[in-house]
Amino acid sequence: MRRVLQSCLLLMTMTVIGLVTLAQDAPNGSGNAKASQQFTRSAAPDPALPPLSMLTRLLALTPEQEQKVRQIFAEHNKTYSELMTGKLSARERQTQLRDLRRNLQKKLESVLTPQQMQKLRNLDPETMLVDRLTVALKLTEQQSQQLLAVMREQSAAIRAIDKETEQKGWSEQQRKEKLADLRKQIDDKVNRILTPEQQQKLKQILQGETNTANTPPEEKKPAPSAPTP
Repeated sequence: MRRVLQSCLLLMTMTVIGLVTLAQDAPNGSGNAKASQQFTRSAAPDPALPPLSMLTRLLALTPEQEQKVRQIFAEHNKTYSELMTGKLSARERQTQLRDLRRNLQKKLESVLTPQQMQKLRNLDPETMLVDRLTVALKLTEQQSQQLLAVMREQSAAIRAIDKETEQKGWSEQQRKEKLADLRKQIDDKVNRILTPEQQQKLKQILQGETNTANTPPEEKKPAPSAPTP
């Protein structure tokens, strides 16, 4: 399987967008105002919300908790849509979004146990990626743990490469060569964990994610009218 490293990074980014904002909301610096101006005014759900099915698995929600969180998310998304379609300045929208997500955190704290909230705050991109792949590829518990270790090793190695690039003044070409070497190592480790059938399924998943990310917005197909169960 080729390019697992790059594709997994893309998948991680798409999977966990905004979760840190949800669990560890903190004001950011100068880039936020400019980013807020780029929001598309649509009725799309708040991307800071992780999938409820993922929370149910990772936090071991009870049926009662799951129902309460579902209702909290529905109310949050309704307010979020009203906020995103309203006539507000970028600064006003940014401030109200921050308040909205802080209010969401308070509501979650009223439903989740302290242990579950701590686990939510500690969720990292690697854990959520592996959770998604565990379901999609029907991984065993042993495979999930092995894959999680590889994903964390990958993230640490990428950070080390970026740090060395800055410290040693490597060129972009040198950085790419280091990442290519790392990619080969990760490919080999992932392939040793997965069965041939799982490798093929992962390749299909990653190809689909890559195609979706590379498709210009105007060419993307509209979402189906009825939600998928």
